[in-house]
Amino acid sequence: MRSLDRYLAREILLPFGAGLVFLTQLLVATQLLAQAEVIFGSGVSAWDIGAVVLALTPHFLGYVLPVAFLLGAVLGVGRLAEDREVVALGAAGISPATLVRTPVILGVVVSVAALALSLWVEPAGLRSARLRLNDVIRRNLTNDVRGGVFFEDVPNLTVYVESARHGHWTNVLISDLSDPRAPLLAIARGGRLEPAGAGDALRLTLDEGEVHREGAAGEDGSEAQYVRGRFERGEVVIGAGKSVSERNRLGGSRFELTPREIRERATERELVGDRPEARKWRSFLHRKIAGPIAIIAFGLLAAPIAAARRGGRAAGYVLTILAVVSYYAVLRFGEQLGQNGVLPVWLGPQVANLLVATLGILLTWRMARRGPEAVR
Repeated sequence: MRSLDRYLAREILLPFGAGLVFLTQLLVATQLLAQAEVIFGSGVSAWDIGAVVLALTPHFLGYVLPVAFLLGAVLGVGRLAEDREVVALGAAGISPATLVRTPVILGVVVSVAALALSLWVEPAGLRSARLRLNDVIRRNLTNDVRGGVFFEDVPNLTVYVESARHGHWTNVLISDLSDPRAPLLAIARGGRLEPAGAGDALRLTLDEGEVHREGAAGEDGSEAQYVRGRFERGEVVIGAGKSVSERNRLGGSRFELTPREIRERATERELVGDRPEARKWRSFLHRKIAGPIAIIAFGLLAAPIAAARRGGRAAGYVLTILAVVSYYAVLRFGEQLGQNGVLPVWLGPQVANLLVATLGILLTWRMARRGPEAVR
């Protein structure tokens, strides 16, 4: 039996690995294209792109692993069925139901890895990707200032420079409308804009210039005052949070939260009496657990589907897609039941896993009763 298990494992792992690589690349490419304005900006290096891709991979694997595993198991077992090797096993007294064992064992191993990715690696990866993109966006902003063009990408700030080379400006004019009642105009011989710290802030540095500001009229009826001052060098830290958050699609993702942070969010909502929102947070945590467990359920279902299918690999692809779509539809339905209080929050996201596992067990039992003739 060990030889059969190793042989079947090789047949499953090859298409599983190919599907894993292909689907992950597809999702990563889609995400990069969605962030094309940022990823292919003037302040981006190849190292930045590689770091973002690496950080996002655990998040995408959460979606890809169940699909790729089911596809690999269906194609692996199906290859034995197509070549009539399952019939030969039956003639040797080995039940076709034995084929379920290897996908389930592999499913347990992959499920444990997927669970670790979902609960711990994915949040850290998404946080790292978000911070990296924030830094890239800030560098893009500093490099996007062009000579002879008004730059208005930073909120309440308009910058005009005569020339800009390698981030250094000459003959700078800046209008600051952060306080509409007292607008500020700065003129300088030189300047630059650069990231400040690890947050969303930017540091504006000006050399040899002067500032003009018209103060607001006082509430006591006093007239507005005009202020003029000269400086040799001036630095001010300005916030670019809105510009950064609008461009970074990774901001605010729930998947960035660790299990502890999710439970804390749920507890906070319960303390203020918002039980529906608390159930949503707890249901989300159990959904992150249900996804990896789906791999084991798919392991129970793969062999019966592969043994009974007709039409070769094309049928395997179609059945895999149908099974995955149906699974996620039921998963979403069960999650809603948990959020609405119809089912316990831990049970709602697991409804799909229970249904798939039950179906797989029933089909395996039917396959064992029919023997080799169950393989078409």
